[in-house]
Formats: sequence, structure tokens, C-alpha cells
Amino acid sequence: MDKDRTIMLLEERVSFLSLERQAALRAFETALDLNAFTASLTGLDSLQEIFRETASKLRSMERFGPLAFFLAGEEDGALYPAFSDPPGEEKILERELVPLIEDRTVAWTLRRKRPILVSRSDGQGKLFLHSLSSPSKILGLFLAVLGNNAEDTNYEPSFPDFLSIVLTTAAGLADNLLLRARIDELNMNLQEKVHHLEISKEELSIYRDNLEREVEIRTRELETANEELRKEIEERRRMEAEVRYRAYHDALTGLANRDLFSARLQETLDRNEPVAVLFMDLDGFKGVNDTLGHDVGDRLLQKIARRLTLEVREGDTVARMGGDEFTIVVPSPPSRESVAGLAERILRRVAKKALLQGKEISVTASIGISLFPDDGTTVQDLMKHADVAMYTAKDQGKNRFAFRDRLP
Repeated sequence: MDKDRTIMLLEERVSFLSLERQAALRAFETALDLNAFTASLTGLDSLQEIFRETASKLRSMERFGPLAFFLAGEEDGALYPAFSDPPGEEKILERELVPLIEDRTVAWTLRRKRPILVSRSDGQGKLFLHSLSSPSKILGLFLAVLGNNAEDTNYEPSFPDFLSIVLTTAAGLADNLLLRARIDELNMNLQEKVHHLEISKEELSIYRDNLEREVEIRTRELETANEELRKEIEERRRMEAEVRYRAYHDALTGLANRDLFSARLQETLDRNEPVAVLFMDLDGFKGVNDTLGHDVGDRLLQKIARRLTLEVREGDTVARMGGDEFTIVVPSPPSRESVAGLAERILRRVAKKALLQGKEISVTASIGISLFPDDGTTVQDLMKHADVAMYTAKDQGKNRFAFRDRLP
């Protein structure tokens, strides 16, 4: 009896050791597969591919029902489904997730970074929870139903540590992928900004060039406008000077006219200076106009005007009063004799023959002289007395001069 019991115990011991040996071999094989799993994830370039490979690996290690990967939103931290297997089962798992969030089981799971087993909301079976955490951050949550059917309601994972390694590895690679995507996005944004900056620099350069051209054009236009304005001002001044000149000068001879003569004489009287007024009228000029025409007469008057200007001083004023009448203002004459000498020189120069239209023409002149203050103190008095003296010279035989104070 004791022998049979011993044999039975030995058989049980052998069976237990055999099971342990099988479990150890499975664990060893699983550990070896992890390296291949990590290598298989390295070349993937999307989260969907990483999660699909991870789900396949997890199912090869344990009996899982529906499973899903949830990622935390960057702004609100809420969990959003990123991948489910089979597809479309994420709704079931989302419903299971709600009470776990409310009772803070999810928060506890994320902090532990280890597998957590909890009962399903209907009490039929268990849920497997594990954080998706890289060394630097928590990405989200892995949630799965344990067991493939109703008979697996009490099923528990055999190698939870290996499951943690798989999920941590997947989370790290997913984090790297997200980081690369973020870096690529930043690089793209940077390149776009650099491109915009280059465009902005080019646009700025174009704008500066356009502005410089516009300034140059506007400067030329302004210079042109200023030149035109300068010319216009000069023309206006010239015209004003010409108007003033014409207002005070005789159009035919260019000598001072009656108005300028009167103004110059009044200025001298205002200074209370001695002054002599000579009033000259040509003798026989009417005969020139009648026989040779007014054109010849005008040319003769122009010659007489030039001759008169040659005999006077710089400060004297020679004027044409009209017709063949000329007047001269002599301010501050040195003496009475100097005035008489001026009259004699004028008579001789006027009497010289002039060659006009091939003909020698000769005229004489009669001059009347009045002196300030002896013969008057106003312009009108001095002109009147010089005029009277001129007619006296004509009556005495012409081609002579006469002083007003010498008249009878």
C-alpha cells in the first residue's frame, strides 16, 4: 500500500515538473521572440501598423478577446480609440472604459505601469488593463477582454511581465514615431517659414526697388515741375518787367515816357536839389513825315533819341513826350553855364545829317530851359516855363535854346 502511494506521489511530482518545464520552455521561447518582435516594429512608419503587430504578438502569447489601444489627447488628456481588433469592437470596450475612468481605475493603471485585472461591467469575465508608457511619457491605455469565450471567465494571463514588456516596447516605438512626426511637422513648418521669409525678403527687395524707382520718378517729376515753375516765374517776372518798362517808356524810341519823366523830376524836387528841365522840339519834322513818310520819320526820331542819350550824364533822364517833342531832366547841374553847354551840344548833334533810305536828312531843334527853384517849384510849372522858353527859341529863328528867366 505504501509502495503504491509512493509511486503515485512520484508520478504527480514528475507531472508537475513536466508542466514547469513546459512553462519554462514557453517563457524562454517568448523571451527569444521579443527580440524579433522589437525588430519587426522598428521598420514600421505608422501607429496603425505598430498596434496591429502588437495585437498579433499579444494574441500569440495569451488568449485575448476584443482589444483596443487608446491614445490620450494632447490638449484635454481624454482617451480616444486609435486601434481595435477585431475592427469595430472599440465601442464595446469604450463602454467598459467609462466606469473605470469614473472610479479612477484607469488613473491608477496609468500610474502603476503594470497589468491590472478587473471584472467586466456585467460580471462576466475579466478585463486586462495596461498603460501605454514610454520612458518619457504616458501615451494612453491598452484594454482587452481576457479569454476567447464564456468558459474563460476566470482565465488569467500566464506571463504578465512579458505582456508588459511587449506593451512598453510598442509604446516606446509609438512615442518615437510620434516624436519623429512632430519633428517632421516642425521641420516642415520651419521650412515653410523659411520659404515665406525668403519670399518676404524677395517681396521686400522688389518693394524697395519699386519704391526707389517711384522716388526717382517722383524726384524727376518734381525737378521738372520745379524747373517749369522757375521758368514760369521768370517769364512772369519778365512780362511784369516788360509791362512796367512799357508803362514808363516810349514804344518807338525806348526813352522814358511822360509818366517816368514826371516821376524822375518829382523825385529830384522832393530832395530839394537844383534841377534843369530842357524841353526840345524838332524844327521842320512835319516836312519829313509829309515828304518821306511816317516810317522815315519814325526812324529819324529813333536816331535823334540815340543822339540825345550820348550827350547826357548817367543820372540824367531823356524822355519823349510825344510826336517830335523831347524833354531832359538834369539833376544838380554844376552851373547855369554847364546847362547852356549841354543845350549847345545837343543842337549840334541833332543838326547833323542822317542817312535814311539813301537820302541825307537834316533837321534842327529848338530848346527851352527852366530852372528850379527860380522858374517854378512844381513839375507843372517847370514844364510850362520850359515849353514857353522853347517857343521863344523858335520865334527867335529856331536851332537855338532859351532860358525862361531870360525872357522879356
